Amino acid sequence: MKSLIALFTCALVATDAAQSVDVKQTGTYRRVKAHLDATPAIDTHDHIPPFDLIRGRVETERGRGMTLHSLWQSSYYTWYNPLTAWPKSGKFDDWWQQAKHDFDNARATGFYRYQIPAFSDLYGVDFDTISDEQARTLNDRIFDHYRDRKWIYEVITGRANIELMVMDPNWNRLGFDQLEYPFAVSTVNVTALMRGVHTLDFDPNDSPFRFAAAENLKVDSLDDYIAVVERIMAVGKSKGAVCLKTTTAYERTLDFENVSKERAEKAWGRPRVQSPAEDIKAFQDYVMWRIVELCAKLDLPFQIHTGHARVQGSNPMLLLDMIAANPKTKFILFHGGYPWVGETGAIVTRHKNVWIDSVWLPTISPTMAKRAFQEWLEVMGSNRIMWGADAHHAEGIYAATEVTRRCLAEALAEKVERGEVREEHALRIGRQIMRDNALELFPSLKQKLWKHTGVKMTPAN
Repeated sequence: MKSLIALFTCALVATDAAQSVDVKQTGTYRRVKAHLDATPAIDTHDHIPPFDLIRGRVETERGRGMTLHSLWQSSYYTWYNPLTAWPKSGKFDDWWQQAKHDFDNARATGFYRYQIPAFSDLYGVDFDTISDEQARTLNDRIFDHYRDRKWIYEVITGRANIELMVMDPNWNRLGFDQLEYPFAVSTVNVTALMRGVHTLDFDPNDSPFRFAAAENLKVDSLDDYIAVVERIMAVGKSKGAVCLKTTTAYERTLDFENVSKERAEKAWGRPRVQSPAEDIKAFQDYVMWRIVELCAKLDLPFQIHTGHARVQGSNPMLLLDMIAANPKTKFILFHGGYPWVGETGAIVTRHKNVWIDSVWLPTISPTMAKRAFQEWLEVMGSNRIMWGADAHHAEGIYAATEVTRRCLAEALAEKVERGEVREEHALRIGRQIMRDNALELFPSLKQKLWKHTGVKMTPAN
């Protein structure tokens, strides 16, 4: 009996020791990570605007430009953490003497840590231990880099090894042919098309009424409005858009009821402020269902923001009735449904017309992202998962891409180390998630691939 107990104890100790090994220190992790790094990635969701519109430029002693403050201010860090405002003096030292203490309580947060690889890999600086002199030099280098749009190409297509990215042009949602970067393709963002009921409800760049006027289309009825929405989608596709996108979950519940046209018409033709909330919701519900049906007609997959930010009403489970009723529409559930990553996986498992996108999840919580990759791969085919960086400047895109590769490499390496997946299969899965699945779901992207040509993409190209 004592010998059996001793053997059992030894087995437990060995198991605990195996589980305590940091997989990042293994050869398996290094090989998987190197494979992911070498895979030209297809980024399914990003927001980098034309060079001159990149967020964060401020007045400095050297003129107007991007600074260290800019990279933090236009990142997700400020969603939940403090950042000292840029001073009226325009002097870096005036800002840094206070701002360097802003990060004290954020060191472990995902929205702080995801930017760290950009500073270490692109600038050779450890931001966790940065000195005043290093910070000043870093600030100057950022300013210099953003004098030339070549920096965007160097970081995104070179250092981050992104071949193509699907862009949500939220600075001009209906300007489908106005993407500055040749490595970018557009989405048709339909958020505003569901938000507004009357011409007064829209920003000019988002206005379907303005679009209708340019296309000589009438908008005298709800049927006319839906026809305009279809035309917007069709024009977007003809201009190269590969999918639809909505961030409606920031504004309202994802519970879209299949209401009648008569019910939806109660809000039609009046500014939103003149209709009760239930009438506005009915109108939005009706438009959403029509858009979903048009996605099938036009063969445009639909990217839907789910989960984080406005958590109330953003559980992807609320979409199930609509998903089930529209089996010919391809739905892509963004952000892994965080915090409902398990529920989102269950949806994909049961519905063959649904894909899952980890975009933003590794930035929010690398721990949850690693868990999600492992869990999803246990309940669905490896061809149903994609990723995106979802950032607003080159450093943010690089950092989010790097964090995603690390999370995926850890998840796959752990499965290999536990004997659950063969290494050659893990390498194939990693390439699928970083690249091949997007090319399969958005086949028109294959015509835009360029890295195999050996040509280095630059602004002049």
